[in-house]
Amino acid sequence: MDERERNYQTEKEKLANELKEINRSMEQLQAEKENLTKTLKMKSDHCAQGWKFFSGKCYYFSTDEETWNASRNACVDKGGYLVIVTSPMEQDFLKRSKPGSGSEFYWIGLTDAVVEGEWHWLDGTKLSQTPRYWTGNEPDDWKGDQNAHPEGEDCAVMELSSDSYLLLDAFCNEESKKLKHVCEAKAGM
Repeated sequence: MDERERNYQTEKEKLANELKEINRSMEQLQAEKENLTKTLKMKSDHCAQGWKFFSGKCYYFSTDEETWNASRNACVDKGGYLVIVTSPMEQDFLKRSKPGSGSEFYWIGLTDAVVEGEWHWLDGTKLSQTPRYWTGNEPDDWKGDQNAHPEGEDCAVMELSSDSYLLLDAFCNEESKKLKHVCEAKAGM
């Protein structure tokens, strides 16, 4: 074998070793990518203890009863906001996820406190009037006996049972009108 052939063989072996090393590195990177993808998926589906996951969000059903404003603040303290219901699927999730049996009332992030009769979610989105979920003659903006609450009922309550999702309006800060609430937050919090 002459010098050129030896150099060629040496270079060929060197390149083959480099190729093996590159392939090994690629396998390691692929495994690392798969692990990171799994971790990211777990993080995106992650909700804090006591919260329930649905469609990229986490939901918390409180057990304590507070006014609407106190409930809104409690949700903010937990890293979320009073629930904003945007779809029939979300309504179904809330009905299925409600703790206990029977009918329960919860504060939600819906109010007409800015302009009477114009119901908006806390994110500023206007409440769609179709389909209609208000129960009976609600919202009625009742002012209380003998007009005891001239501001009227400006905050929405969600009545949940296994087969119904209904809305009614109530006094936001009446100490005698303390209810549970549902908080919502992005998953991965």
